Amino acid sequence: MKRPVLTLTRSKQLSALCWAVVLFFGALANWFPVKDLPNPLRTAVVGLLLVAAVVIILTTLGVWVEKGDERSAENERRTNSTLFTLVFLAMGALLVWMKNGQTLILGRSELLVAFGCVCLAQDILFLLYERFGA
Repeated sequence: MKRPVLTLTRSKQLSALCWAVVLFFGALANWFPVKDLPNPLRTAVVGLLLVAAVVIILTTLGVWVEKGDERSAENERRTNSTLFTLVFLAMGALLVWMKNGQTLILGRSELLVAFGCVCLAQDILFLLYERFGA
C-alpha cells in the first residue's frame, strides 16, 4: 500500500498553521499566567501543542512530502536569503537604538516566540514566492 504524499505547498501551509498555533500560545503565555488556568483547559492546550509539534517535525523532516523541483529549491534559497537579510537588519536596528552598555536578555519564552516568528516567516515567505515569485 502506497503512503499518501503531501504536496510541498500543502506541507508548508500545514507547517505555517502549526507554527501560528505555537506562536499564539507562546505569546499568550507571556501575558497570562498558565498556572491559573483550569486543568481541562491546560490539558487541551498541551494536546493541541503536541499535535502541532508532531506535524511540524513531520513536515520539517519531509515525511510524506513530495520532493521539490528546481523552482522550489530556488524559492527556498530566496526565502532563506530574505530571512537572513531581515534578521541582519533587525540586529543593525538594535545596535543603533540600544544605549551604550545596554544588555539584551531573552528568556526561554521570548526565545520561543522569536523562533516561532522566524519559522512562521520562513513558511509564509516560501508560500509567497511559490505563488507570486518570478
